[in-house]
Amino acid sequence: MRRGKPNDPGRRSRILQATLDVIRSDGIGAASYRGIAAHAGVPLGSMTYYFPTLEGLILSALDSTRSDLEPRYAAPLREARTPADVVEALVEATIGTTSPSLADIRLYEEIRHYAARNPKVAEVLQAVEDDSLVMLHRVVPNSTALVINALLWGWWSHRLAHPDTALDELAVRQAWEALVALPAPGHPFHEKERNDA
Repeated sequence: MRRGKPNDPGRRSRILQATLDVIRSDGIGAASYRGIAAHAGVPLGSMTYYFPTLEGLILSALDSTRSDLEPRYAAPLREARTPADVVEALVEATIGTTSPSLADIRLYEEIRHYAARNPKVAEVLQAVEDDSLVMLHRVVPNSTALVINALLWGWWSHRLAHPDTALDELAVRQAWEALVALPAPGHPFHEKERNDA
């Protein structure tokens, strides 16, 4: 008699989540079919059914982190109506309610670390960066979006390196205020704000 769930629609997503959990905890180098299967609570044999190669599994799992951007700051930026709203969304994404946990930052750092040596992981990282810039471009010009994206990643890295020292909220807020206030002639969001004033 066959054991387990013959038709388990959640198995693939559990495998992806388990892969991310293993990478968060022990790094990409520690990811193995056996360890991930045990963490996901799925039969070892089912791993290759969903993901024929370990590299493909890891890449799929890393690519799934792109969805983290939606609650992190895509949705708050879509809802922003004023520069003050944009600043608030960025403060929250840096140190507030939508900011990543240290475990998530560790995962993101792992992606960046491996992207330096693996072209396929670099493609995943580039896709995440491109998604981020598209979200930011709604409220600031491309040049400012690049700076905001770089500073956000830098602050997350700082949090990981100094887990016992909280970032100064005033410094974070003032930095975002200065960037969001940069001149943006012709940018739709800023033109609307100027016209509404």
